[in-house]
Amino acid sequence: MEWEVVLRGPEPILEELTHAFRENENTIVRSNDGFVLRSSRFVNLTNAADVRREATPIVEALSGMSRMLLQSEAPLGIASLVEIRPDGTRNIFVELEGAVLRITAGLVSVQVSHSDGSIEERRPSDPAPTWLTKALATPEAARALRLRDKSPLLWTDLYRVFEIIVEGAGGTDAIVTAGWASRTQLRRFKHSANSVTAAGDHARHGIEQRTPPTDAMTISEARSLVDILLARWLGNAAV
Repeated sequence: MEWEVVLRGPEPILEELTHAFRENENTIVRSNDGFVLRSSRFVNLTNAADVRREATPIVEALSGMSRMLLQSEAPLGIASLVEIRPDGTRNIFVELEGAVLRITAGLVSVQVSHSDGSIEERRPSDPAPTWLTKALATPEAARALRLRDKSPLLWTDLYRVFEIIVEGAGGTDAIVTAGWASRTQLRRFKHSANSVTAAGDHARHGIEQRTPPTDAMTISEARSLVDILLARWLGNAAV
């Protein structure tokens, strides 16, 4: 039995993902139904519930990646499932979803000219296949991407993702040694996230437990730092 999962989300984001997932056990293509996900995980499945169960962690991971790599302002989801029978007939299984935000801005690719005359195209979605492989193999990576899919990301959300990365990377010393961030950056992040003065009502603590930071990190800086750390961790099997 052949299955396709029709994806729900901003069209430019889904269009960009088709470039990253062209030759993989998970592919995304544009079809008459929209943008569809095909996966080796769907092979031999016989009912829609099983397909949805296999597709959900893939789509959750893709959604978190899209927030990071493509600055998506809306989550990705499953719009419908399509069963393609051997005779070519199609059964469509639909679950109603709420309205989603659409964006119209394009996504920029970069062309790099090498000394041998070759031209390499680099797209913002290039890391996605590697990240998806890790997310499907590592529950902690999958959870980090689910948490990253939240919008807006608050201090408590960022700290949860940070803790997952630190544990997965082997500790803050390993992160510093690998050059992902400086010890000062990590200290500022942790101090700011824990401080009521710095983080306000979204601080990890309800009261000020130590002297507030004099060099507090802004929430924008914190989001950028966590995204950098998450990207490094997802792109590396180990530090």
